Amino acid sequence: MYLMKSGLRSQISALALNVWLEAIRDRMLHILIGSGALLLLSSLVIGEMAIGGRGRVVQDMGLWVLGIWGLLAVIHLGSNIVRREIQQRTIYLILSRPIARPTFLLGKFVGMSLVLLSIFCVLCAVWLALIRLSSIPLTWEHYWALAFIFGEWILLAAVSLFFAGFTSPLLHNFFLVGVAFLGHWSNDLRLFALNADSAWLKAGLKLIYYALPNLEALNFREAALYNKAITPGLLLEGATVLIGWILIFIIAANFIFAGRKLP
Repeated sequence: MYLMKSGLRSQISALALNVWLEAIRDRMLHILIGSGALLLLSSLVIGEMAIGGRGRVVQDMGLWVLGIWGLLAVIHLGSNIVRREIQQRTIYLILSRPIARPTFLLGKFVGMSLVLLSIFCVLCAVWLALIRLSSIPLTWEHYWALAFIFGEWILLAAVSLFFAGFTSPLLHNFFLVGVAFLGHWSNDLRLFALNADSAWLKAGLKLIYYALPNLEALNFREAALYNKAITPGLLLEGATVLIGWILIFIIAANFIFAGRKLP
């Protein structure tokens, strides 16, 4: 049993490392990181001209960039993470070894997570340096906001893996962006469903509400900006939504990929 677990860990580690090594040579990711860092640095200049002051702009723009750049990174990484292996026929070489399809997908997911962690650390370091330069006091709300922003990145990576298993890159990107935006409008969809007159519209909005992750449960940016206390209940709700939906999408991705016939 120990040897089986050890072999599984080594297989996942090897697959994840391969994804990470390919990503660090990807020029588009370098451009993505560089453009994000430049936008963060530009907040110093914009802050000098803004009415709210530099501190407010540095915080607001920083949290916005960290949120959006995660979606862009996942779109770039996930659209071809499975399709490329199929097109290049390398998936046959991988699966011809004693590597199960769930192990293959899990290795890809861990690799994507490592790449996202690397990008997040670079952008987060730039933003924290700007926060310190602007003499903005950091609170626990800032750290919780950052933690759940990265958690959202990982959740989107799981969503990406799910769609990458059976759609084209164009549809993958469309569905991923749809999940990201509708997930942040989840609370509004619930309110629209409660106030809708049409039974069909009410049912449709409720279906979307329950079928998609509530990403607003992971959003603590407003609390960080306005120094609002984050209760343990809200943190528990956010962690439950995050872990639960990651597991759901990974299990669903494995279920679909296991039944897929490779060309």
